[in-house]
Amino acid sequence: MATPSWIKIVHVHQVFGSTIRAAGIVSSRAGASLPALVVTYKYVEIAVVSILMDYFNDSMEEENQRLAAIVTNLQDGLSSLFVVIVSLISEAYTGYYTMITICTAASIEGLMLLWTSASSTKPSTFRAVYAAIFFLALGSSGQKLIENFLEYQLEEKIKARHESEAVRSGTTENQKEEDFTDKVLIKSWLCAPFVVGYIITICLAFISIDTTYEHWFQFTALIMCGTYMLFLAGSAWYSHEQLPIESNLHKIYRILKAALGKRHAKYPTSPGRYYWKDSKRDHFYKYGEGVRLLPRVPRLFRWLDKAAILEAEASTVSLELQEKNEKLCTVEEVRDVKSLVPMFYLCFAFFGYSLLVATESTFFVAQASNMTSNITTNGNDISILVLIMEATSDVSRFIWFLIGRAFRHFTKFSCIDNVCNKKAAIARIGFGMVCAVICSLIAWQVEVGRLKISKQMEYEDGRNSTVALIPQFSVLGVTNGLVEGGITSLFHGNVAKSMWSFDDSYKELVIGSGKLMIIPLVLSIPSWFSDTLNSSRLDKFYLMLGILNAAFLLVFFYYSFRYAYKEVCPQDDQEVEEFTGANADFVSESTIEIESKDHSTDTD
Repeated sequence: MATPSWIKIVHVHQVFGSTIRAAGIVSSRAGASLPALVVTYKYVEIAVVSILMDYFNDSMEEENQRLAAIVTNLQDGLSSLFVVIVSLISEAYTGYYTMITICTAASIEGLMLLWTSASSTKPSTFRAVYAAIFFLALGSSGQKLIENFLEYQLEEKIKARHESEAVRSGTTENQKEEDFTDKVLIKSWLCAPFVVGYIITICLAFISIDTTYEHWFQFTALIMCGTYMLFLAGSAWYSHEQLPIESNLHKIYRILKAALGKRHAKYPTSPGRYYWKDSKRDHFYKYGEGVRLLPRVPRLFRWLDKAAILEAEASTVSLELQEKNEKLCTVEEVRDVKSLVPMFYLCFAFFGYSLLVATESTFFVAQASNMTSNITTNGNDISILVLIMEATSDVSRFIWFLIGRAFRHFTKFSCIDNVCNKKAAIARIGFGMVCAVICSLIAWQVEVGRLKISKQMEYEDGRNSTVALIPQFSVLGVTNGLVEGGITSLFHGNVAKSMWSFDDSYKELVIGSGKLMIIPLVLSIPSWFSDTLNSSRLDKFYLMLGILNAAFLLVFFYYSFRYAYKEVCPQDDQEVEEFTGANADFVSESTIEIESKDHSTDTD
């Protein structure tokens, strides 16, 4: 493709605006600004971030696949780390808008540095790519923020519409049906920018000719600048979320501080020695001679209960003053933080999956760049393969969302619905990890065939076609949609609602661990990861990935059923009372009966 002209940029902006207005996503003066930025982020992810491995490998003085893979995984790992940091800062201090502004500016800077590094043949200029990695990683963390911000805008507008309709009609009937319809509508509108991004990627991949890295980075940087200015122009019409009085991160710090301060205290023999404050004195169990608080957690974190213990020697100091001095926490706060513990134990079960995700952006891309390009005529097969993966991921998420919402809509009892949600989340993740095994085995067979052809036809162009990679990218997309969506559902089903803001951070911790751990793996096994693809043995690595994912599938089922599935979040009773009405007493009796049966057992 020749250097993109301003006419082509204006045309792309017209595509953004007309498609979004036709979908009717947001009926306001800021209508196209948020969706356009979402589209641009998705386009950057598919068209730029996905080809970084190929760019690093091609731009080095000597081909060095190992170094390119390390740099790419470093960028991916930093991106996951920044998602955690940025989400925590936005939730506690700044809100979505400020952090989106910072992250998008960083993304533009990263794209311009890539443009600079690609426009010069001097090795010293190529060093700008290392700064670009940092800015791109920080910029990529804004993608989830802008998606959440768009969802928040839609929810606020629908909420305002319902309030105005309720005032006019004076009734709130059919609330459950309205909630179901609204959720489906919001999810549909959120999918629309992704579809637009896919369409633009396909058009540019098949229409563009003679594209160079310099032109590609230049075009993407200009598009990001344009949509960024459009986003800033619509700032006056955005709804800004209300920040909490205390962040969840500070709440965790208070509980750790109070529990460590009482680490030598003995557990009370009666529930009255805990600081219940305004909550009911329920959801506890006896263990040995002491009383512990639900939910049950592994032995290493049971001491968190001590943060809510009332000490006899501190009786002269008011409870409010102790709480203010961060020496005492309420039972409800301790339960909220304890509900996070089993989910972090589950992190270990996703290690094989995280390695597979890290492999997609490195060695899957290296495979595609070393195979005959048959999907497009201009060598943009990598972008199309990544687009196929993203599209199958979004489709699998949306289909599962519709099935889940329909099931919840027609479920009679909330208590049954909550148990079924946990079962569905575990089944969804389990099926996704099975797909991870299948994806690894498909990649193994493709690489075995590619190596065989490269050895038999050493002096001829006997490379396999990139069409052979479509199955493994498609199955990986289904894997991503099932596992990551299932992680969110399982997180919401087992963690207190007040801690739900950690769900994005939790997913990035799960995925980011593999992105960073693959770096020492590449350095420690040079026979598998050589400087060139044909001298490497990626087939052995892919086979190992399949075995690892199969083994960690068993680990996941063990941890999920032992720690997550059987435990009931203390806030579940409130939801049951809200939805079941006359059946609430039956649910409470059943819960008490289950707890009484578990008093004689404990979880290590």
